[in-house]
Amino acid sequence: MDEQRINFSLEQEEPPAVAIRTTAPSEKEQKIQYASIAERFVALLIDYGIIFIPLQLISVPLVKWLKPEWDLWQFVAMFLSFHLVFILYQTIFSCGDRVTLGKSLVGIAVMKQDGSGPISFPRAFLRSVGYYISAVLFMGGFFLAFIDDQRRSLHDRLGGSIVVELRPKSTGEKVILRLVGGALLMAFGWVAYSQILGGGAMMDQIYVSQAKSHLRKLAQLEEEHNVRYGYYTNDLARLYLLSGDPVQFQRDTQKALERRGFNIGVSDDSYKIVAHAKDKTHTLVVFQP
Repeated sequence: MDEQRINFSLEQEEPPAVAIRTTAPSEKEQKIQYASIAERFVALLIDYGIIFIPLQLISVPLVKWLKPEWDLWQFVAMFLSFHLVFILYQTIFSCGDRVTLGKSLVGIAVMKQDGSGPISFPRAFLRSVGYYISAVLFMGGFFLAFIDDQRRSLHDRLGGSIVVELRPKSTGEKVILRLVGGALLMAFGWVAYSQILGGGAMMDQIYVSQAKSHLRKLAQLEEEHNVRYGYYTNDLARLYLLSGDPVQFQRDTQKALERRGFNIGVSDDSYKIVAHAKDKTHTLVVFQP
């Protein structure tokens, strides 16, 4: 991605010597125009989208292809890696004389709190992590911008930064930014609901993968039981005892599998485990060697 570079110099031509100067507000305050909350919101959603949409387009077919072999920790690792990419992107393009694509399109940039220039890499990193701290606090960190004179959110305070306008905007541009922000918010809200609260594809696959992984663990206990006692069993209590921690393994079973529909069928030389995952549609999962 080509770097978007900006000139942080806020110097203006000195007025004629005969110009009358006033003491309030100060010259520096007159020069700095803080970015509006709408501008910052639109820029953040654009930046979020250009990172997560391509990654999700890649990950969904990959998960569908590999899901029989994936365990829950692998889904979690993939999810965390997406956010690490976002943090690195925000960090790199918020320090030096760079701006993120979203901020470049909107016409805003991150600066030191005193307006003297760009923030450092460590400060930019703290600022990027601050997005997630704000989110964990039920979005409370973002709402600080509504009551701060410099419109600073929690992540701005962590980074010792402000967000300023790079160019003036007409009334029409401001209206368009608000409309785009509203549309993006609804789009991301729908995705969040469908993927998490609505039991969307990604969460469903995590539940199914978790169920299949647990069935493989039960199958390993069946094999161990056969080696020790010479036969397969449909007695879960015996399998729990072989796990080494029967109480925890029973809890793991109840967490991964629906009670209804669970069955272990055994014969002299084989077995079949049937269960239902705890996803939205209670997907049937089967293990048979």
